[in-house]
Amino acid sequence: MNNYNSRANRIDPLQEEIIKNTGSFTLNVTVEKDVEMTNKFSHIQNFIAFKTTLRKDNNIIGIGTGSAVLNQYNKFLSRTVRFAYGSSIVDSIVRSVKILDALSIMPASQKESEEDLEGRDSPAFYGENDMPQVATEKQLNFAKKLIENCGEEEKEQYLEQISSPYFSKFQCSELIKKLMPAR
Repeated sequence: MNNYNSRANRIDPLQEEIIKNTGSFTLNVTVEKDVEMTNKFSHIQNFIAFKTTLRKDNNIIGIGTGSAVLNQYNKFLSRTVRFAYGSSIVDSIVRSVKILDALSIMPASQKESEEDLEGRDSPAFYGENDMPQVATEKQLNFAKKLIENCGEEEKEQYLEQISSPYFSKFQCSELIKKLMPAR
């Protein structure tokens, strides 16, 4: 029987991707008065600006700013200040999204155990036989041999892809099929 068609080895790529993006993050949020922006807008009376720095493990992953103006339209002092404050936090989070991608920062829950690296961190999404499984060493070694025949740009892309701790048996099988010479 072909292993790739058996139910135990099938992987739902959508569910696998969802699982990779769930978990707990410990972030440090620092909010301060944005002196530089306040100075740039010194010509505007009652200008309020905050800068928020978002850190993961002491690495900056996002810097955001928020501002508001206290005037006849925004005359509630605390609400106006809180608006600028909240805007800076949201902006830092929005800006951190691409950085998180670039740094491949995994949720803490996925770093805590080897089981998580095998994709078994959310049994609620899978039956016992449907859980994602990472590619085997044998698959990876075969894929690497096939990748050697690719052009430099493709080679780099494929090697990066298979180096992921989440690279599944299914994904590896698909890559091997793609790279196999036609017979």
